[in-house]
Amino acid sequence: MSFSSSFREEPVGGFDLSDRKSLFFIVGPCVIETREIIFQVANEVARISRTHGIPMIFKSSFDKANRTSVDSFRGPGIKKGLEILSEVRSATGLPIVSDVHSPEQAEQASQVLDVLQIPAFLSRQTDLLVAAGRTKKTINIKKGQFQAPLDMEHAVKKVMSTGNAKILLTERGTSFGYRDLVADMRSIGWMKSFGFPIVFDATHSSQFPGAGSGRSGGDRTLAPALSRAAVGAGANGVFIETHPDPDRALCDGPNSLALGDLESLVLNLVEIHKLIPRSEACCSGFGLPDQAFSPVFAPDLQDRFKLIKLIIFDVDGVLTDGKIVFAGNDLEIKSFDVRDGHGIKLAMRSGLDVALVTGRKSDVVQRRADDLGIERVFQGIWDKKPVLEQLVRELNLRNEQVAVIGDDVVDIPMMRLAGLAATTPEAPVEVRKEAHYVTSRAGGYGAARELIEMILKAQDKWRLVIARYYE
Repeated sequence: MSFSSSFREEPVGGFDLSDRKSLFFIVGPCVIETREIIFQVANEVARISRTHGIPMIFKSSFDKANRTSVDSFRGPGIKKGLEILSEVRSATGLPIVSDVHSPEQAEQASQVLDVLQIPAFLSRQTDLLVAAGRTKKTINIKKGQFQAPLDMEHAVKKVMSTGNAKILLTERGTSFGYRDLVADMRSIGWMKSFGFPIVFDATHSSQFPGAGSGRSGGDRTLAPALSRAAVGAGANGVFIETHPDPDRALCDGPNSLALGDLESLVLNLVEIHKLIPRSEACCSGFGLPDQAFSPVFAPDLQDRFKLIKLIIFDVDGVLTDGKIVFAGNDLEIKSFDVRDGHGIKLAMRSGLDVALVTGRKSDVVQRRADDLGIERVFQGIWDKKPVLEQLVRELNLRNEQVAVIGDDVVDIPMMRLAGLAATTPEAPVEVRKEAHYVTSRAGGYGAARELIEMILKAQDKWRLVIARYYE
């Protein structure tokens, strides 16, 4: 089950981070040391981004408030630090992310930053998370070394309580005994089930906390292997701290990547990302039971779910994975998900009306509709808007009582009329921007079932469904 309403992302510096097809990077030196070093790194990051068309966000901290020792270098502070980061943004065009450590810093930093980052040690600080959410910026929450992946539910709820669903979640390793971390790749799949892009922090996962005699140690040679594993496990982004001379860096040098090694690793990770099946790149992973997650909604979304009386489904790409196999003798093969079908039956038994509206004509679709008991089937319809209007009249409904789930631009006019517009994560960005809700599961892999469960739970009908079968 999806945790969030959807990742309703406005482009960050021109990059759409909700586009699961593209791997993005958060890159930069741990802390602002000098203007010269910052611009040396930023210019190289910008060059790599422009040359290869790779989304990259520049990261550096204006204040490292969680250093091991009181004598450790912390950075230039918020005023001077934001001035430098603003110059970087203007000079390179890169979007900027940096840490905020207090509610007071959140609003001030939001005037410059594109993404506000919540440090791992502060991932449970309610006032900080709420203040960051209120800025309406994208919020990157780093999972605490002390937290289980599912614990991030509560951090997300705090940000979403402000109406802000623009959230990234970052895995940065889990405490493993004393002065050591372990990167558990299962964390990526579990947190992806919440419905937000997941970032893997390759360099901090290579850290040995407090093992450097008053500072943290680390082993930067671990970062490439860990980042490759994370991308293979389905991470949407990779966080890499880099420095022109890591051995002389004033913060996190032992686990920072040498700037000269950055481009080759980035290109390698992009190639690995291309090999990940689309359904795995978009969907919840590793088979956790649905009841492990509690659905959370943006403030107006649950109200939309409660009103729904009719659900209109597109077919190809929503009830199927979009693939069509043509065999001999005019045989056409589509693949439907059994749980989607069961969900549709549960919806109708719970008093909801269901309709199929598809641009193609297919005997297979009619056969599937007959199997499920769906009477309202509209095939060969490319102008779908009049169908919604017709159904509203026939069923004596208001538009806000209709949910539509489609996955391509032909569905947009109908989605715009509906009280609840939903789509799948692999839909084009233009379609996702029209949606109130983006499923975590891909079309043909449980997207329809997910939407139905959301509606039934909001209407308090899911409890009755469960009771019917299990009590």
